[in-house]
Amino acid sequence: MTPTQNGDRQIRNTRHPLGVRITAGLLGAGSLVLGPIGYLRAIAASEGSAAEWYTLGFGVSVGLPLLAAAIATVAGDRRAALWSVALLGWPVVYVIAIHLALAA
Repeated sequence: MTPTQNGDRQIRNTRHPLGVRITAGLLGAGSLVLGPIGYLRAIAASEGSAAEWYTLGFGVSVGLPLLAAAIATVAGDRRAALWSVALLGWPVVYVIAIHLALAA
């Protein structure tokens, strides 16, 4: 006999797919904006601090999409997780774009 049939309250699902997608979207947007900014700061930095900016730029570019994918996976939202994993190709795009822009 289930708890509902026994007279207990029905257990509600507390997952909110829209909230998961908003969270994944905010983390993805942060990755799209902060990654190139960190990389540009690394290029413009002196020898002493360039390594830190490279680390921060790529950490944001890779870490935030992985965090978004983990959150979406745990929440059961496969589409948001797939889009988050697809953002892992973003560092390749912006590094190439930045170097082409600087070479011109």
